[in-house]
Amino acid sequence: MRRLNEAQYSRSIEQVFGPGITIPGRFEPSLREKGLLAIGDAHVTVTGSGFEQNELRARQIAAQAFKEKRVALACDGASTAFDLACAQTFIRDLGRHLYRRPLTEAEVASITGLARTAADKSGSMARGLQAALERMLVSPNFIFRIERTVADPAAPGVRRLDDYSLATRISFLLWDAPPDKTLLEAVARGDLRDPAKTSRLIDAMLASPRFELGTRAFFSDMFGYDQFQGLAKDQAIYPKFNSSLARDAQEQTLRTIVDLLLTNRGDYRDLFTTRKTFMTRSLGALYRVPVPATAFDGWAPYTFPANEPRSGILSLAGFLMLDPTHEGRSSPTIRGKSVRELLLCQMVPQPPANVNFQLVQDVSNPLYRTARQRLTVHQESPACAGCHKLTDPIGLSLENYDAVGNYRTHENSALIDASGTFEGKPYVGLLGLAGRLRESEAVPSCLVRRAFEYGVGREAAEADTAVLEQSAARFAAGGYRFPALMKSLAMSDAIRAVAPPSPGRTAARNAGQVEGKSR
Repeated sequence: MRRLNEAQYSRSIEQVFGPGITIPGRFEPSLREKGLLAIGDAHVTVTGSGFEQNELRARQIAAQAFKEKRVALACDGASTAFDLACAQTFIRDLGRHLYRRPLTEAEVASITGLARTAADKSGSMARGLQAALERMLVSPNFIFRIERTVADPAAPGVRRLDDYSLATRISFLLWDAPPDKTLLEAVARGDLRDPAKTSRLIDAMLASPRFELGTRAFFSDMFGYDQFQGLAKDQAIYPKFNSSLARDAQEQTLRTIVDLLLTNRGDYRDLFTTRKTFMTRSLGALYRVPVPATAFDGWAPYTFPANEPRSGILSLAGFLMLDPTHEGRSSPTIRGKSVRELLLCQMVPQPPANVNFQLVQDVSNPLYRTARQRLTVHQESPACAGCHKLTDPIGLSLENYDAVGNYRTHENSALIDASGTFEGKPYVGLLGLAGRLRESEAVPSCLVRRAFEYGVGREAAEADTAVLEQSAARFAAGGYRFPALMKSLAMSDAIRAVAPPSPGRTAARNAGQVEGKSR
């Protein structure tokens, strides 16, 4: 089970009822686990308040759908007599899209009984059907992506996802949205059991504009863009920073990714060295570059000249400003940790509880004017050295950029030393680091791992090593093309496989079944 996040919930409602439906209430925050919200969505707690918000949304969305005639009825909604055939048709049709699978006869009977009761009490067939819709919208079968399994005929004793669960997994992997009518009809025909038909289906999904939305959702999760919510900087130090600039910074990186990987079908590794991006007036002021006239009313393509210290997504504000823990300065440790964890899939341990950060945070100490000098104390401490040797050399090479992305050559009048070493190879500055990252096998391998984990909703295990290595080899052989990687994962046996449940998950599932019966 994986709870729909706010964006997925909204897309699901829009797909069923069309655009323009107001979605009220507060969504409980997602949990980032093992580097991805997509994993944390399988380990959430629904609070009493959260359930009330789901119920509020269900009532108001259903009311809008009927008021604005966004639902098709096979009978006269104004009738006072209950029409059983009409109710069952309505419930089966909408339920198939909301639950992302056909409803069972027991589910149809239960919801039909509720509709009949509501119709009888209100004297309105339409009110009975509206109550049925409310019931489906508040159901865990809609709010959660519940994956079901069947016996694998090719492997006795092994279970795999059923076809509807597989279609849902593929759809959210590629589109970050539920299966549409075309995909659901293909599943009903058994097309997902035919590799050739599955390949054509996935090609059509990759060609859809929805694939861009899915790509944006994946990279937003991989790069931790949920941290932009509430991001703040000290206005006295960084007067250019505001929420609008933060939104532009996030969008700039996403546009750069989409342009290189989807529009131009480029090499994923080039994200770290490309000078092509997009610009708004506010970003132009931050980067101190001339802004194309077309950008004054929005976005315009822009290529950084060779003499500009900007190359690749790490040199953009979307990476450089994304530190919610420091409002008044840059943090080489946080930046280095971000590169290790987000781009290399190398998790950095949390610092000990008794670490003294006083020297590092004192930016006015005349003896330690630069971040490199201030971090020396941590690198010399046995309790801190292990982690700081992983993070600081990378982060220090980004110190020519302040906490919002302004370029600088000095800190406190002292020249910044941005040299470093990565995988045993020396470099100078962010552009040098970007070149080393582009050459590293760990970078595309991490993307493969993250895409796999994003799709299956769990951390990759030791048993997945062979699958990840094969996928990484195919990714490299195909020129590191992102759409080809996503198709390879969507077509793989791994996306159909079921991880053995842990005792904790089994207990949680049993508890959920008991709770469901008690309702």
